[in-house]
Amino acid sequence: MDGVKKRDGGDKNASKPFSEGSPVARIEAVTDESPRIFAAAGAIVAVLVGGLLAPFRDWLGSADVVLVLALVVVGAAVFGGRVAGAVTSLAAAVSFDYFYTEPYYSLRINDREDIIAAILLLVMGVAVGQLALMRVGSRREMEAHARGAGHLEDVAAVVAAGANLDEVWPVVRRAIVDQLSLASARFEPIPYHDQYTALGRDGQIVDTTLTYERGGFALPPAGLVVPVVADGRQLGRLVLQPQPHHGTTRAQRRVAVALADQLAVAATRSRPLHPLT
Repeated sequence: MDGVKKRDGGDKNASKPFSEGSPVARIEAVTDESPRIFAAAGAIVAVLVGGLLAPFRDWLGSADVVLVLALVVVGAAVFGGRVAGAVTSLAAAVSFDYFYTEPYYSLRINDREDIIAAILLLVMGVAVGQLALMRVGSRREMEAHARGAGHLEDVAAVVAAGANLDEVWPVVRRAIVDQLSLASARFEPIPYHDQYTALGRDGQIVDTTLTYERGGFALPPAGLVVPVVADGRQLGRLVLQPQPHHGTTRAQRRVAVALADQLAVAATRSRPLHPLT
């Protein structure tokens, strides 16, 4: 988890987690609407399918109806996640109970096997939804790691070739903007007076209020700074301006710190330092 905001420029305490005697961060979650949409759509489809197949229940049998409803539940869970799967499976269980268990057109169930079938629909929806979320999360994490490694390789190659700050900056800016999906990024040499939330070396956002978006914690809307340090001496900072409603993972933010370190190497070859956008 991320850390605590320090309004003193944030560079000295950038890596101090809020667990070390600091105020506990308040996390504000931003709701993603897509699970709600798939949950509502899945529930409606489950009820409609149950009603449309009701006239054929004697011909189909309960087992076949459960399989059809299960397909609806799986579809909602795969596309909408755990919440959509749970809501759709609940609607499917109610639809199955209402149309296919005796007494018909009632929410009572007299047969133990029908009770088990309804419960299994609910469990399946939650399980498939969770597996779908885990798969999507793993794929995104792998893609982010691969992208970050590629950015670091590109910048390291330029730095190793002996490039100065002006030559390295365009590569670093392009890499960090892509890595964190930023609106913009700039380099400011010391001294500076504007205060921003800091990013610690361990990738923690040093802020007391963290907003969770889909994909991770969002960067502060006002901006985030990454110190540019060489030989224990601060040379400047990167000021990152985020796009709204975009989350970042800690691994992505650690890549930003590594990119700032590469920029610091190039900065030691350049005098005097000047702002870069």
